[in-house]
Amino acid sequence: MISCDCGRGPRDLLHPAIRRIAAIARGNGEVIGGIGVKGNCWRKVAWWVAVGVWFGSGAAWAQPAFGPPPRPTAPPSAVRGLYDPAQPTPSPASVAPQAGLATRPTPPSAAPSTIPPTASSESSARPTPSSEARPLEGGEIVARVDGQIILASDVLWQVNQILEANRDRIPPQELDKARRVLLRQQVMGLIDTKLLYADFRRTVPEENIPQIEKNLVQPFEEHEVPRLIKMLQVKDRRELVDLLERHGSSLKDAQRQFGERTIAGEWLRQKATKPKPVTHEDMLAYYKEHQQEYEFPAQVKWEELMVRFDRFHGDRAAAWRAIAEMGNEVWQRAAKNPELRGAVCADIAKQKSHGFTAKDGGAHDWTTRGALRSEAINKALFSLKIGQLSNIIESERGFHIVRVLERKDAGRTPFTEAQAEIRKQIKQQRQKALVEAELLKLRKQSRVWTVFDGELNGTQVAELLGKKRRR
Repeated sequence: MISCDCGRGPRDLLHPAIRRIAAIARGNGEVIGGIGVKGNCWRKVAWWVAVGVWFGSGAAWAQPAFGPPPRPTAPPSAVRGLYDPAQPTPSPASVAPQAGLATRPTPPSAAPSTIPPTASSESSARPTPSSEARPLEGGEIVARVDGQIILASDVLWQVNQILEANRDRIPPQELDKARRVLLRQQVMGLIDTKLLYADFRRTVPEENIPQIEKNLVQPFEEHEVPRLIKMLQVKDRRELVDLLERHGSSLKDAQRQFGERTIAGEWLRQKATKPKPVTHEDMLAYYKEHQQEYEFPAQVKWEELMVRFDRFHGDRAAAWRAIAEMGNEVWQRAAKNPELRGAVCADIAKQKSHGFTAKDGGAHDWTTRGALRSEAINKALFSLKIGQLSNIIESERGFHIVRVLERKDAGRTPFTEAQAEIRKQIKQQRQKALVEAELLKLRKQSRVWTVFDGELNGTQVAELLGKKRRR
């Protein structure tokens, strides 16, 4: 009998087409595919029902030892990575559930801020690379991760886009070196996904894989295809297919990668231990340890009338007359309506003021003490009574009249108001730690070979990926 905490189950992580399959598990104590379902705890079963995974004795198999693999004799699939090439390949720990599978879509033309450092900056504990630097062909195996292979074509597409976006910043003689550094970076970024997918395949009977792939077709069509269309800036599916084919890839290749990422992310969430509940004592201790984060300075909301000296060609007298006229007009309106509350400068500011918020009626949102360039305005905002117009204030750019609408004294957000956010923070931190622990366990048990680093044992893999995550 499998039981679970319904608050942990992946129901909300699954596509509606998958959730419908789980409906058969809602009865009390029903037996589904040989798995007893306790009570209404069907959410955890949803994943297994959706992908057709039934555990049985001998479902896992021993992983064979391996060395650098031979070049494949059959034409390989030209799988391309289809994440935003300006971003590093994410760990499965950060892969979003199917309802929001896309990472932040960024046009492929967006240039990354920096070119990564050379491979020589990595740990000296790495084995000597198994091959000398040379151009890689798309069908070449560049890594093997617990029996799962990574082809050069899995990462070349992203690498080439990064290089293209940074063409003017890379000297021609450094291009090959930069390409190899980026290739290694992208390959290392795929190792966690491949480790999890390999663990999944070791656990799942081979005959269930076709059904798993079938159940992921609809989420791919409804979520991933629109994401790719937006990211690659094409109009429709037809243009997407054409673009992928021009790059030697295909929609089928994209679907395969989507499936591996999705399975890896969901598999990690299933394997990771559930964090213990957050207690009142936990939240109070967190609040006391992070009190500075909940402190806030004095702040004001205010409105402004302003004239710029450059609009009057340096005629300060004319500028003074203009700001005085606006101030008197506001004062007269307020005098006629003593009950007036809130902003009173809006209409005049929109018509006559030169301030950068004039189009918004001269309104300024919460401003902290000392945040403004003009010390005279800073002083006025924190000394005027609420609703009182200031005298004319001179700054290096012009004349100003300000009026305070609201003011908050410096203080600290009380625990009662902060505890909901604190609970969320603690839960996220604990979940992250458990996920990282699960990944670390897989890394330490892994065997990896890459064309850049040679054979890596589990300790070396954990060290390299741990450094990558801390950057």
